[in-house]
Amino acid sequence: MAEQLRNIPTNLIMGFLGVGKTTAILDLLKQKPKNESWAVLVNEFGKVGIDGAIFSAAGATVKEIAGGCLCCALAVPFQVAINRLLKEARPDRLLIEPTGLGHPKKVLDMLVHGAFKDVLDIRASICLIDPEKLKDQRYTSHENFIDQIALSDVLVANKMDRADSVAIQLFQQWATKSQPGKVLIAQTTQGQLDVAWLDLNRSANRKAAFPDRHKDMLFTPADHSHEQLNNSADGYQSFGYVFPANSCFDYTQLNSLLSHLKAERIKGVFCTNQGWLIVNSADGVMYKYATQPSLNSRVEIIIQKNIARDIGKALNQCLLG
Repeated sequence: MAEQLRNIPTNLIMGFLGVGKTTAILDLLKQKPKNESWAVLVNEFGKVGIDGAIFSAAGATVKEIAGGCLCCALAVPFQVAINRLLKEARPDRLLIEPTGLGHPKKVLDMLVHGAFKDVLDIRASICLIDPEKLKDQRYTSHENFIDQIALSDVLVANKMDRADSVAIQLFQQWATKSQPGKVLIAQTTQGQLDVAWLDLNRSANRKAAFPDRHKDMLFTPADHSHEQLNNSADGYQSFGYVFPANSCFDYTQLNSLLSHLKAERIKGVFCTNQGWLIVNSADGVMYKYATQPSLNSRVEIIIQKNIARDIGKALNQCLLG
């Protein structure tokens, strides 16, 4: 009989849409001790999982929960996914990435007080924040945004290469007014975190300003065909597309389309006439890098609800043949 798992170091890596959580986790995976096996549980707002392919390529064992938020409608799948992940991977550390639209309180409650309280050792929760967003009331008045900051032990200003002096001052004000005080306040670029931060202590005394944020909230899937999977909630909508295995995109046309979309977030894995690519875009800044072939091309695009266009038709026009 396998030895019972106990006290597995576990961290939440939090932050709003497009702040750089996936990039940060990839950086942490590069720093993990060579003799350790790490697992990642990732929750995506959209119904088409993208991060799993990204983390798997980095050598981590991954489970995805797509199509909602861990703290509400997906509570049961969340617990099932953790159980399966722990049983299959028996990891030395577990990283959990909630969706950027998620509220962390109920996730932490399930981990600390639920069925996993003796299995997982919950350590510092890390929240990444883009200081430039602190100038925008859409973010500073958003209850999830506020409580992701409030419930974090380590608060990290990411994308510092794009932050001006006003944004940096606003970040410092938000960081220092949080009570109890943060274990660590840091600044970085491109999601570069210190792996030692994962072993900092979690404070049990942090309080959410909006503990019932998602109590009565439902994620409402839109009508979808075999290739399109949509989701809508909290002022945002996601459009997910999965393409047949033999699909190939014209790189130039695809790059032009994605570059001009007014999207909060774009993540995709594409077969193109220039090879397989991972596309990762936020705030109009797009990163593209080569990856191993996948089973199919897929993309998740998150936009505000008041923006509408036929994204599926535009994507199909980028296909070759």
